[in-house]
Amino acid sequence: MNSAVSICDLHLVRGATSILRGVSCEIPTGSCTAILGPNGCGKTTLTRAITGAMFFTQGSVNVLGETIGDTDIRALRRRISVVNPTASTAEAHVTGSVVDAELSALDATLTGFFGTIGLYDVPTADQRDRAAHMLREVGLGHRITHRFSLLSTGEQRRCLIARALVHRPELLILDEPTAGLDISGREHVLATIEAILESQEQAPAAPQGAPPMTVLMITHHVEELSPRTAQVMLMRDGQLTHVGKPADIITPESLSATFGCKVFVRRSHGRWWLEVLPEAWIDLTKA
Repeated sequence: MNSAVSICDLHLVRGATSILRGVSCEIPTGSCTAILGPNGCGKTTLTRAITGAMFFTQGSVNVLGETIGDTDIRALRRRISVVNPTASTAEAHVTGSVVDAELSALDATLTGFFGTIGLYDVPTADQRDRAAHMLREVGLGHRITHRFSLLSTGEQRRCLIARALVHRPELLILDEPTAGLDISGREHVLATIEAILESQEQAPAAPQGAPPMTVLMITHHVEELSPRTAQVMLMRDGQLTHVGKPADIITPESLSATFGCKVFVRRSHGRWWLEVLPEAWIDLTKA
């Protein structure tokens, strides 16, 4: 299986609104793919289609060798982890970002084994060791016994990443994982993601010969892309407008068209940086 996710001519319509319009793409197994686009362009809706949380109107979605609509979606979701900034429990079964805030960081991470908000099962010793290990991996070894609610927002987000990784998912979806964070919190999360990708490269095969983990990063900030990003997709108005290698896709012209704002972009120390000059404000205020 060369693609972890394969999407063909995907349309998703709700009422009179076309949210996704003819989306087709391949997300290679074991790679990091990023979807860049403005708010409301359909990025999160696309992830919901991938996890089976939203029924689409037309097209096909194949995830980890299974076809959405023709597979046990509950079994498939156990192979996927999602981290996003939502606090709503409406999609707790798929988001992976909702947890009982009164749990300790360790117990909150342990819920990742069971896909639950609270810790209702009795974890094994191996599961406890694994959860503690993942908390150390995301830089929270000193916060293991702290209540989740007492962690900073950035620490909570890193705890949720640890929670997402404890059961070794085949597909990790990071849906705007740095939203709402200050600069230090953002960089902590990005450094955590980079460490995950680095360890993936060094030891790509999971235990028992499982396939390497595929990472899908959703963001509207080009600065958040890892230097290890293999593929970038630009999205606007429910459509993928550009797909390819970062060096080919991340250009001033393509990003200006995607975000509807004249921008400049440069690469430094492996990361991309976007700049908007004050002259662009004149055009924006006339719109």
